[in-house]
Amino acid sequence: MENFTQWHLNFVGIENLGLRALVVFLAIAALYFSWLSIKSITPVFKRLLLLALRFAAAVLIVILLLQPQIEQKEVLKLKNKVVCLIDNSKSMTLKGGDTGISRSQLVADFFKDNASFIGELQNNFDVDFLSFSDVIKEISYNDVENGLTFDGTNTDIAQILKLLKKRYEGKSVKGYLVFSDGADTVQIPSSVNKLEFISNLAKDHSAPFFTFSPGGNMEVRDVAISNISYDSFTFVRSPWKADVTIKVLGYKDLKLPITLKQGNDIISSKVLNTGEESELHIDLSFTPYTTGTYLYTISIPVQPHEAITENNQVSFMVKVVRDKIRIMHVCGRPSWDERFLRRVLKSDPNIDLISFFILRTPTDVSEARNDELSLIPFPVDELFTQALSSFDLVIFQNFDYRPYDSSFFRFSHYLNNLQKFVTEQGGGFVMIGGDISFSQGGYDGTAIEDILPVNLYTEKDSIDTTRLKAVITNDGLKHPVTTLDDNADRNVAIWKDLPELDGCNVTTQLKSDAVPLVIYPTKESNPLISIWDVGLGRCMAITTDSLWRWNFLSVGNGGSNRHYIKFWQNAIKWLIKDPTLNPIRVTVNKETFLPDEEVQIKIEVLGRNYQPMEGVQLDIDVSNEFSGKSIFFAKETTDSNGQYKFTIKNDIEGYYIVKASAKKENDEIGQDYAVFNIAIENKEFKDTSIRRDILAKLSEVSGGKYFDLPAKNIEEKVSIENPSIVKLVGRRQISLWDNGYVFMMILAIVSIEWWIRKRSGLS
Repeated sequence: MENFTQWHLNFVGIENLGLRALVVFLAIAALYFSWLSIKSITPVFKRLLLLALRFAAAVLIVILLLQPQIEQKEVLKLKNKVVCLIDNSKSMTLKGGDTGISRSQLVADFFKDNASFIGELQNNFDVDFLSFSDVIKEISYNDVENGLTFDGTNTDIAQILKLLKKRYEGKSVKGYLVFSDGADTVQIPSSVNKLEFISNLAKDHSAPFFTFSPGGNMEVRDVAISNISYDSFTFVRSPWKADVTIKVLGYKDLKLPITLKQGNDIISSKVLNTGEESELHIDLSFTPYTTGTYLYTISIPVQPHEAITENNQVSFMVKVVRDKIRIMHVCGRPSWDERFLRRVLKSDPNIDLISFFILRTPTDVSEARNDELSLIPFPVDELFTQALSSFDLVIFQNFDYRPYDSSFFRFSHYLNNLQKFVTEQGGGFVMIGGDISFSQGGYDGTAIEDILPVNLYTEKDSIDTTRLKAVITNDGLKHPVTTLDDNADRNVAIWKDLPELDGCNVTTQLKSDAVPLVIYPTKESNPLISIWDVGLGRCMAITTDSLWRWNFLSVGNGGSNRHYIKFWQNAIKWLIKDPTLNPIRVTVNKETFLPDEEVQIKIEVLGRNYQPMEGVQLDIDVSNEFSGKSIFFAKETTDSNGQYKFTIKNDIEGYYIVKASAKKENDEIGQDYAVFNIAIENKEFKDTSIRRDILAKLSEVSGGKYFDLPAKNIEEKVSIENPSIVKLVGRRQISLWDNGYVFMMILAIVSIEWWIRKRSGLS
């Protein structure tokens, strides 16, 4: 910048140029006629003196009319601006191919190789140095020389263009120098073309963009999971799918095994042949069988000489919820028990019921074809192969499978499918008694016996037809299935008042881990309602076909059927592992946290009446999901609200699992867990390619040029306009007529001229 003073003469009295000329003309005419009147005066010096006095008077009068002023201006000569922008995102640290040179090093080399060009720019222009990723930071040339920190986790070129326009609005910017790999990480709608969007923003700038990007030999070697499209929640027993985008740079003809894991368990995998393509898409899918929030990881193996390995694995959380409870109900024949149970199931809007009761079997003789009969054949194969995994619960009610166990139907094979449905897929199974159920239905020695809570033995099993009332056990008093009232005393009274039953199937004994909830009070105390956790699923055995009496007779005696309905609601919730029955719940205030951000964790414990439970002993552990390293461990007790709250902080990124188990007086209550993530969202390594097309388009639409790095002698290739620009910083007006000296001079001249004429005897 340089200061200097400018002087200007202005006439403010008469602004019209024609009038000014007329005034001057009249003054000259007046002097001419004045000369004619005095040209005969002698001596000559007196004549010339009078003419001089009249000339001076005319000049002063003209000055009074034109009112001249001198304007003094203090002017500052400014430099035009040039803006130098350097991408400081993490992708600039990547090294290209086999060169061993990082992208950021190419930028540093440019400033060394073209130091004279940068020096000339600084002499002729006001140069701003800025770093950018998704925001702009002001830096100095010394920062550039000493080395920048490349730590930006996101690059948003469109946002940078908007910020530049706002920052330099009204300023004389004549050029932008942009050093970047063009790796824009912002996801925009598929309907919007990113190149066109950025181009339109660049057109709003009046100055050209000169862009510099690493050359073709700087592409990195990398195999990256650049994007995963998936639903963050899905329904239990419904297929879930993820569309995975994989970028392959610097490799050809790879065979990539891609795995989807839940925790450390592989649940889906595929092998991808890359060929020569740089972007590939693959679908991974699986079917969840339990509700909850789960951590999933998609990974591909690290290849030799990969520039970056952290993009070979991506973890994410999916919430699995239940839309409706799908129940398959198979009944051997119509009965009162079937009728009342089916009515309860159909009346619940949260249940999707598929019900079959057998009216004819393959062994029944019929002279008509199947398509001429109103009764459809039992769709055994479709139900127990194709559709089985879509159900949450299967109920066998007084059903004898043996008519379907022929060489054609092979129902014993379907029983194996049902066993896997429970043990491997977490399904629920109930067998309800009757004269063709349990051993009477031929289930002893089958895969079904392996999952039932009771042992079956044909020679000893029979049916006891004694009419007695069911008796709840000590285990039943504590279990949610048999909690018909939240108050323990009222619950006992309800069980005592339930109507008698018509008998039960006599089984040999319970399995070792099975729990009897209700017994039939015969001499052998036969288990009436028993449960068992088997594999991933749960099973229940009800060894009677007369629970309907709890509905029909209760209403007939002037009572209500609510206890019958409540029992089945409880049973279904327990069998499908409804989370509302979990007495302990662990919650985290959100899913993702920044390093050293406070994580708020709450543990709630409920009693059998679902009320807060005070004084419960808690074992709490917070550990890394993959390494297993614990970051917090404590033994605490719940407060009067049945809760324990605590906070933790950790600066190491990763997924963490909070596990809590509860017990009171050595009585195990339950356990639960929750998952959270500590992470800085870093999109820079999802796609490590250099986007020269974005930078070239930016230069093209703005009237600039694109260059590959390294670039030398750049002063011969870059031309930036530098018009003169000045700024007025001060102004002063000096009046040449509006003062007493001018009037005194006019008065003196007139007086002297009058005195001379009088002395000379002139009029």
